[in-house]
Amino acid sequence: MFYRSTRLVFACLIFVTLSRGSAAAAPTVVAQSGDASIARDADQGTWQLSAGGAVLTLIADARRDFALAQLVSPSGRSWASAAAADTFVRVGGRTLPFGSRASGFEYQGAQATARGNGFELVVAYALTASSLVVSRHYAIVPGSPSFEAWTTFAPAGGGAILSDLNALLVTIPAGTIHWVTGLQGDTAGVDVPTELAFTRKEKTLASGEHLTLGAVHRASEQVVPWFAIDPPSAASAVGTTGGGGDQFYAALMWSGAWSLDIGRSGTTLAINFGLAPMSTTVQTEVDGPHVVFGAAPGGPAQSAAALSSYILDGIRGGRPLSPLVTYNTWFAYGTEIDEPSMRAEMNRAAQFGVELFVIDAGWYPDTGVEGPMDFDSGLGGWTADPGRFPNGLAPLREYAHSLGMKFGLWVEPERTSLALVGGSGVDESWLATTSGDYGSDHAGQICLAGAAARAWLMDRLTSLIDEVQPDYLKWDNNMFINCDRSGHGHGATDGNFAHVNGLYNLLSALRERYPDLLIENVSGGGNRLDVGMLRYSDAGWMDDRTAPSAHVRHNLEGLTAIFPPAYLLSFVTDHSDGGEPLHEAPDLSLYFRSRMAGALGLCFRGDGFTEGEQADISHEVDIYKAMRGALSTAAGALLTAQAAVNDPPAWDVLQETTSGDEQFVIGAFQSDDTVVTFNVKPSGLRPDATYQVQSVDAGPLGTATGAELMADGIDVVESPRSAAHILIIRIQ
Repeated sequence: MFYRSTRLVFACLIFVTLSRGSAAAAPTVVAQSGDASIARDADQGTWQLSAGGAVLTLIADARRDFALAQLVSPSGRSWASAAAADTFVRVGGRTLPFGSRASGFEYQGAQATARGNGFELVVAYALTASSLVVSRHYAIVPGSPSFEAWTTFAPAGGGAILSDLNALLVTIPAGTIHWVTGLQGDTAGVDVPTELAFTRKEKTLASGEHLTLGAVHRASEQVVPWFAIDPPSAASAVGTTGGGGDQFYAALMWSGAWSLDIGRSGTTLAINFGLAPMSTTVQTEVDGPHVVFGAAPGGPAQSAAALSSYILDGIRGGRPLSPLVTYNTWFAYGTEIDEPSMRAEMNRAAQFGVELFVIDAGWYPDTGVEGPMDFDSGLGGWTADPGRFPNGLAPLREYAHSLGMKFGLWVEPERTSLALVGGSGVDESWLATTSGDYGSDHAGQICLAGAAARAWLMDRLTSLIDEVQPDYLKWDNNMFINCDRSGHGHGATDGNFAHVNGLYNLLSALRERYPDLLIENVSGGGNRLDVGMLRYSDAGWMDDRTAPSAHVRHNLEGLTAIFPPAYLLSFVTDHSDGGEPLHEAPDLSLYFRSRMAGALGLCFRGDGFTEGEQADISHEVDIYKAMRGALSTAAGALLTAQAAVNDPPAWDVLQETTSGDEQFVIGAFQSDDTVVTFNVKPSGLRPDATYQVQSVDAGPLGTATGAELMADGIDVVESPRSAAHILIIRIQ
C-alpha cells in the first residue's frame, strides 16, 4: 500500500530554458518532498519525475523531440515500449505529435513548481504556424506511483481549431485489459439487468484486435473512464528489470464525452485516451482533459490503493473524505414533504444516529403534479414552497443542528421546467438544443457554456446557500444532451466540452466561496462518476436502483477498483416488494452491512418500528461508526467474484485497507446456504507484523502474523443471525 504525506520540503524551484550549446550538467534535483521529486539532467535533456517508487522520464529540451522515454514501476518493471510523444495535437485538420520539431514545435522551456501537496512540471512549446503556445503538464504527490498529465492551449493570435483533444497516447507491453461498466440506465424503473451496472470486465486482445470504449454524453453512462492492464508473464515482459505482478492504470478526469482505443500489435498495446470526436476554436486558454496514470506492483488491489492515494492527496489536495451517516428523504417521501413531517423525521433520524439529514427534491413550489415522485414540475424554482415551508428552509437547518446533525439540500441547477422559462428568470436562449430539440417535452437543460447562464445560476445558488446555509449540497443532473445551438460560445460539435468546462467553473467557484460546503455528485444515479469529480465533490451517489442488497454490493465491489470506498454512497431502503423489508426484517444486518463498505445512507420512514427494531437499527449504525475511521483513507480489494442478484458466488468478500496497512475491514456475505464455511485470505498484510482479528458480532478471534493470515486465511462460518459478517484486522 502507499503512505500519504502531508509534509512538503523544497530543495529548490527553478525555471530552465535551454539553448543550443549550453554546457552539460549533472542531474540536479530541483524539487523534493518525501519520495516525490523532480530532477533535471541538462546533458541528456531529460526530466525525471519520481513518486511512490515509480519513475517517469521525459525528454524535453531544444535539441530533441519531446518524448516519454520511460515509465518504471516501483518493482523495476519498464512500461514504456519505446520513447515517443505521449500525446498529440490535432489542429487545423493536421495531427501533430506533441513537441515534434518537424511538425513546427519550438521549445520554450520547462518549469518546476509547487502544486498542492506535491509538484508540477510544465513543458512549453510554441506552435507558431497555428498561433498557439502548447504546454504539457505533469503533477505528482508523495506516496503514489501516479502521474497526472494534461495539455494547455494558449492562443497567440487568431483562433486555432483544435479537434479530438487527447490526454494520453502511449504504447506499453501487451497484457490483460480491465475496465468497469457504467450505470447502464439512470432510473430505478429502467428495464436493465442490474448485473450490467458497474461490473468488472477483462479482455486479452489478439494481435490486430482493438477495444474501443467511451461515452457520448456523461462520463460513466456506459463505461467508467478508467482501465488497467496486467503485464505479460515476467519471462516475456518487454523491458522487465525486476518484479512482476504489476498493473498499469489510467483514469480520465473528465465528466463528459470521452473515447478510449486500445489496439494490439504483436507484443504491444497502443493506447489513445481522450475526448470523443469534437472540434473547438481556441479564443482563450483551454485545458485538455486531465489523465492520471501510473504503475503499481502487486495487481488490482495495489493499483486501486495507488490511485486512491493520488485522489486524496493529488486531486483533493489532502482534503479528507469523511463519510457521514446520511438520511435522505427521496425514496421514503418523494415530493410529499413539509416542515412538520421533516421535523418529525429529523427526530427519529437523530435517534438512529444519523449525522446528516438531506431534504431531496420537491421543496420548491408546484411539485407532485403527476404524482408523489414528480419533481420535474416546478423544477427551476429557487425558493421554498411557502405553503409547505412557510418559514423557509433555514429553520430546518437550525433544527437539524439542534439535534446534532448537519443539514443538506438537493438542487438540480442544470435543468428547469419548460413551464418556468422566462417567468423564473431563465432565458429561453440559454437552453441547450440538439438539432433544435430540447430533448424533453417538459424540461430543458441549461447550457453552461454561456457566461450569462452561468452567472445567473451562480447568483441563484449563492442566494439559496446564503439564505439556508446548508452544510451539504446534493447536485443532481437527470438529463443531458450535447448542445449544438448557436450563440452559446461553442460550435456544432463542442457543446459537450463547453458544458463540462462550465460545470467545473461553477463547482470551482462554489468550492472557493464555501470551502466547508460538502457536495454530493449525483447524475440520475452514477452517470458522472469519474475521478476528476472528486476535486469538487465529497460523495458519489451510485445508483437509483438502491436495492436489493446484492446489487448494492455489486456496485461497491465494482467501483472500488477505481474510487475510494468512502466516496461511494448508497441507501438502506425498505425493499418489501423485493423480499428485504425493514419491518420484521429477515436479515436487517445484511441490509445495513451491504452498504457499509462505502458511505452509509438511510432512506426510510422511521415511524412504525418496534423498540427492538429501533435498537437493532441503532446497533448497525454504531457498528458502521466504529469501523468508519478506517474507511476515510481506505482502498478496496475484491477477494472473490462480484456479488450478483442472479447466479451469485456462494460468498462475496470485499477487503478495505487503510493507508499504511495498519487496519483492514473485511465484509463477507453468504449467498449460498449450502456453503456453510468460507476461507477468507486477506491480502496486502505485512508478513512479519502481528494482527488482532475481531468480528463485530463475536468479538476477538485471536492473533496471527500477516504471513499466517495470508497463507492460512480465516474461516468464516455461517451464522444463524445474519448472512453478513464483518471482520476487523488491526496491527498490534
